[in-house]
Amino acid sequence: MQDRTKKQPLWVEYGEIYLDWLLGGRSGAHPSDPIRAKIAVEKLVERLKGSIVVHDPALNADFEADKAELAKIHGEAHIHGAIDDYVDSLWSGSRESMAKAGLAMFRGTVRAVRALLGGKARVAFNPQGAKHHAMRDNSSGFCLFNDMAWAALEFEAAGLKPLYLDWDIHAGDGVYELLRNTGIPTLSIHNGSLFPGNPNMQDRGRLSERHTVHQLDEHAYNWNVLDDDGDEGFKWAIDEAAKVIEGYAPNVILLAAGADGHEGQNGLGIRNQYTYAGFEYAADMVAELAEKHNAIVLIGGSGGYQPLDHTPEIWARVVERIYSRLSD
Repeated sequence: MQDRTKKQPLWVEYGEIYLDWLLGGRSGAHPSDPIRAKIAVEKLVERLKGSIVVHDPALNADFEADKAELAKIHGEAHIHGAIDDYVDSLWSGSRESMAKAGLAMFRGTVRAVRALLGGKARVAFNPQGAKHHAMRDNSSGFCLFNDMAWAALEFEAAGLKPLYLDWDIHAGDGVYELLRNTGIPTLSIHNGSLFPGNPNMQDRGRLSERHTVHQLDEHAYNWNVLDDDGDEGFKWAIDEAAKVIEGYAPNVILLAAGADGHEGQNGLGIRNQYTYAGFEYAADMVAELAEKHNAIVLIGGSGGYQPLDHTPEIWARVVERIYSRLSD
């Protein structure tokens, strides 16, 4: 993959265009305010100093090339509606700025994957990546285009062994649906009672207990934590996921590093109680297995609904721990 005679810098995709992804008002008025991405990147730049490079996905945009990549995972009507007409169910009316921001977020992951495959980085981070609810023919759950499903297929096409891990508190249903017949393993750790309620991932009849809903023939693994679970439940699922990852021995780990299970007020009524320590434990597991299997790592921010403080701090800690613990 890459020449590791010298430690590669952390590759980050971020640009001001991300701030145009406004599903509500600015300054934290909406729980998914993209200011979280800006703050997270600023924290990483400060902490990693010269060991980070930040690339603006809005530069040198090629919309026809973007459409060609989107067509690998999305239907023509969905692409055309959002990119050409600037219309989607996530927003009202025709909003060019939203459409272009959503496309830039997808393009950021495309460029991060190109960097990883080209040997320019071992770890890449797109804070507005991992839009894991997007389906083939429609957006869903704040997610316009499914960049992680695209990335997994791209890595596989390059002859690598990708594995997708998702600890966003909401099940990664879009990635599961898009990859379920590919043989690429998908692992999701989520609250069993929350959106999206996919019966192949969540058993609504077992909400009183932590439970699994695995589809072994599809290489799909799902750990459902309780509605108010904290680090104990999170660590249970992380430890079980580690065993599965060990069995697959991937040389690419795609991580949806959602921070929305964090304790405290979040604007969406999520009641889970994960702490910084829980996320750090999870990040250390990823770093340990990536190091053991000589894997490259792609990280997307996914969800996180405390945009002014906890979400960017958690993203920064997770990314920094994974990057810093990997050798060359």
